[in-house]
Amino acid sequence: MISPLTRLLALIYKEFVVILMDKGSRKILILPIIIQSILFGYGASFNLESVPYILYQDSFDPDASAIVQRINHNGTFNLTQYCVSEQCFKQSLDAGQGLVGIYIGGDFTHTRTIYLATDARNTASANTAMGYVQNIVTDYNNEQKQRYASSSTSGTYSSPSAVSVNFRYLYNPNNITRFGLMTGMILALSMIQVMMLASLSVSREREDGTFDMMLMSPLSPVEILIGKALPPTVIAVSQGLVLFLICLLWFDIPFNGNFGALLAVITIFSLCTVGIGLAISALARTAQQSVVISFTIVLPSIILSGLITPRSAMPEFMQIITLINPYFYGLEALHRIYLEGQTFMQVSHLLLPLVGLGALTMGSAVWLFKGKLG
Repeated sequence: MISPLTRLLALIYKEFVVILMDKGSRKILILPIIIQSILFGYGASFNLESVPYILYQDSFDPDASAIVQRINHNGTFNLTQYCVSEQCFKQSLDAGQGLVGIYIGGDFTHTRTIYLATDARNTASANTAMGYVQNIVTDYNNEQKQRYASSSTSGTYSSPSAVSVNFRYLYNPNNITRFGLMTGMILALSMIQVMMLASLSVSREREDGTFDMMLMSPLSPVEILIGKALPPTVIAVSQGLVLFLICLLWFDIPFNGNFGALLAVITIFSLCTVGIGLAISALARTAQQSVVISFTIVLPSIILSGLITPRSAMPEFMQIITLINPYFYGLEALHRIYLEGQTFMQVSHLLLPLVGLGALTMGSAVWLFKGKLG
């Protein structure tokens, strides 16, 4: 007679064999570990590898010039725009050409103050960048003090007036973390909803047995695609708008832009994402595969968007990957409309690649659907 322990061990052995011998299960076990190790090892870092900055220097006082030279020769800082007017300085900041704007006014000799404006939509990167500048100025002040002390022969000397830094947070005056995170979740929630609903649309019907009935309907593959795409898009846009109202009414995050422009960004982004979900649905054989592939795409999209960790903190190869990430463009456009008050036309350069990616994903979905349903 076989003992209960032997039967149990046989069942456990069988389950291990089923899991390890199945190709799909092996992917589930291995791929997420590799992907997450790369993402969190390289992409999820608050240490800025590069700080793009804008400079407006109206005073060439020796101390001001020395500090600017130190910033320029610091391997972390990257000068993206040198302005010769205040208007250029402001426009460059609004266009997002730099994480930090360094302003040295013509009265520096009297004020001994360097003004620093930083993009605080991501509070972690803003604080880190400001800390870098403050450390450079502090080191310079200490060296100047020591130099004057060592050159004094009487033991008493007139200490030089220290250079100070005056900070200003842009688009998030109180540097509140939820301003960037909660507004960014408007699109993140839309992406998750669209990806899950669209990716399950066909694979779930295969498992339920209704897929063949849909094939016998008079609908063409393109019509089936449209019918599968619109409901997830409408749901995603609706949930995004609900989260927008939560940000505005519950968390008191001031909305500085135009509602129509915000709605347009959410809709375009949702349509772009639904193409990815439908392509997954056409490729996946089971609902389980659809879920795994969707989460495998969603996590890198969020990590490589700049929502949680700044893009400038990522290695160069990951910064390049972000250029094919729809969420990167959608997030940047939404933040500029919501927090900065920019218009639809001002963010159109971000929506053009989003539309292009959407056309690519929807075109791929149409091609895959024709192959599966034609």
